[in-house]
Amino acid sequence: MLTVTDAARARLMSKLGRGKGSQDAALRFMREENGWRLRRDRARPGDMAFTFEGRKVLVLNIDVARGMAALTLDARDTASGVRLRLTTPPGR
Repeated sequence: MLTVTDAARARLMSKLGRGKGSQDAALRFMREENGWRLRRDRARPGDMAFTFEGRKVLVLNIDVARGMAALTLDARDTASGVRLRLTTPPGR
C-alpha cells in the first residue's frame, strides 16, 4: 500500500484549500505518459482513502493503489515552497 506521510497529508489538505469548495472533494492520482498527476475528484465505491483532520485528502482506485504499493508520498520544503514527492524507499 502507498505510504503517505503526515507532512504529505497536510500538503494535500493545503492543495484542496482548507474549508474551500466541496468537502467531499479529494485529490486522486492519475497515470499519465510522464508519470503520476494529481487531479481533484470525489471518492468512489471501492477506493482507498487517506485522511487529514477528518477530511479525505487523497483517494486511489484499487489498481492505482496496487501500482503504487512500493512508493511513499512525502512533502519537502524547497526553495520554491513545499512540494510533494513520490519515492521508493531504499531496499524495495
